[in-house]
Amino acid sequence: MVSIKDVAKKANVSISSVSNALNGRANVSEETRKRIVEIAKEMNYYPNTMARNLKVKRTKTVALCFSEFDRNFYFQIIKGINDCVVHNGYDLIICAHHSIEKFLRNGFIDGAMVLDKNVSDELILSAVSDELPIVVLDRELEGKNIYSVVVDNYRAMRDLVNELIVKGYTRFSYVSGVEHTQDNIERYEGMKDTLNEKGIEFISKNYYHGDFTEKSGYQSAKLMIISKNIPEVVICANDNMAIGVIKAFKESDIRIPEDVSVIGFDDIELANYLEPHLTTISTPKYEWGMYAATILFRILVEHEESIIPNKIQANIRWRQTSR
Repeated sequence: MVSIKDVAKKANVSISSVSNALNGRANVSEETRKRIVEIAKEMNYYPNTMARNLKVKRTKTVALCFSEFDRNFYFQIIKGINDCVVHNGYDLIICAHHSIEKFLRNGFIDGAMVLDKNVSDELILSAVSDELPIVVLDRELEGKNIYSVVVDNYRAMRDLVNELIVKGYTRFSYVSGVEHTQDNIERYEGMKDTLNEKGIEFISKNYYHGDFTEKSGYQSAKLMIISKNIPEVVICANDNMAIGVIKAFKESDIRIPEDVSVIGFDDIELANYLEPHLTTISTPKYEWGMYAATILFRILVEHEESIIPNKIQANIRWRQTSR
């Protein structure tokens, strides 16, 4: 293997001159720099970037940790993150929840972004440091060098329910996501608080326990059908469950939206290709990922110390599954 010493010998310069030339430092002449670069190329020598960066405690690498690859949801978020990472001259490592602790503690990343409900607050709080800032996208978490970039679920759901009430809806059902998650809690509370303010009672039998999967939406709709408890509108905590609800209703010849409206949350790509097209709350996923990564690089590159990220605003997409 060719070493920096070999390049220096062939160029008839010192090792430090080779290092300075290949790293773009100004303390070598332009003529010497060009000659050293040419010789390095001829000899197929490339500097050990990882080793060099470790000396200054910079690996030029950041990690994104998430729980499972649901292409419908994650793809645009990851694309937004990656575009920002590349723009800043860094590399992106993707890690699953079972390996996150290794990535957070091994010293080979400069920062991390977490979109993984399986990662505990305790792990994040114990791993963060002055050398390792962390941006979380799936919860609001407070601590030094921890920054939350989350969707304003509560406001989005309030906006939706207010507009549904204006349209004349009074009988609501809700299909929940995983109960302890911040997304589910905020979406449900946004709906329930708005109904209470408008004097519309939400009874417990209209709350169906889901887990963000299409199957749980399907099973929830089957329970509505069996119990003959079909509301005017079913609000689902995400689009995958709304797809399952629609499938179950179609199997029982329940018309959408004539007999019941179905509304999702997230605006995955498939939502606009369903028949009928799904009314949903649209989260700007690419912008969300881009903004989260931008916050991280404001810390890593610009060394900002006081950042209060804005919440990501979501908007209603009225389509064919609602009146």
